Amino acid sequence: MARAKLISFWSANGSPGKSSLAISVAAELVASSKKVLLIDADTYGPSIDVLLGLNNQPAGLAAACRLVFQQRFDLEQLERLSVNLEVGKNHLSVMTGLSSASRWAEVSEEKFSGLIDVAQSCYDYVILDLASSIESDVAQVATLVQRNCVSRWALKNSDQVVAVCGADPVSIARHLDAISALTDIQEKAEVITVVNRLRVSVLGSSAKSQIQETLFRLGQIQVAGFIPDDPAAADAAIRSSIPLALGKRSSAARQAIGLITKTQILGQKNQLDRSLPKRAVAKLV
Repeated sequence: MARAKLISFWSANGSPGKSSLAISVAAELVASSKKVLLIDADTYGPSIDVLLGLNNQPAGLAAACRLVFQQRFDLEQLERLSVNLEVGKNHLSVMTGLSSASRWAEVSEEKFSGLIDVAQSCYDYVILDLASSIESDVAQVATLVQRNCVSRWALKNSDQVVAVCGADPVSIARHLDAISALTDIQEKAEVITVVNRLRVSVLGSSAKSQIQETLFRLGQIQVAGFIPDDPAAADAAIRSSIPLALGKRSSAARQAIGLITKTQILGQKNQLDRSLPKRAVAKLV
């Protein structure tokens, strides 16, 4: 079995919907018959357990890292410490994060990389929900563990980084600033920017083009996809503790996430590409 593709979901500070998007993309991959492990690796504000109604589950990440340190972590332990959520006829494996941000020093770079090494040997995709902070100058004196080592290691070793940006001026400014720091860390990853919660109430009817032009002009950033603001669908997903991808098919946000998953993660052509001859597609590109 080929090693799993490692995909990190990351954003600047400000809660642009990174965790919800990671959950939904993971569910879309499972719906496409892929074997997927979703790990809450946000050591500042883990939230996947709350979003999926897994509040009573043990802190899988901390336990897994402890077993890695003891050289007892294997596929059997990985499956034991993960929760399986039904997605149609398949299931999504979820490893919940730390029970408290104060336990961050329990997850060192060596332990986390050992966890990922095992995970990549038995899944098609490993999805990481990362913390925003990626500074390198903070460490715990007693253990010498770097505060942001998990995010920094993941961004450096991922195959793909999905950088999530909000659709408002503050989020855009933060994204531009944070991307420069990300560029200094990541080495091999393909970085794609996805703009979440697109709406005309903030920037007007030309919001999409304004955001595209601003990100490219100030950061040479191409937007890989836009997800419309769909508060009704998002609230329903939170209320039911399910991925938005399992909500109503008519949801504009769900449809956009599905398209982004197919085209940007799975590398499939979209419907427009399929319906056009190769010469026409080349002209569009």
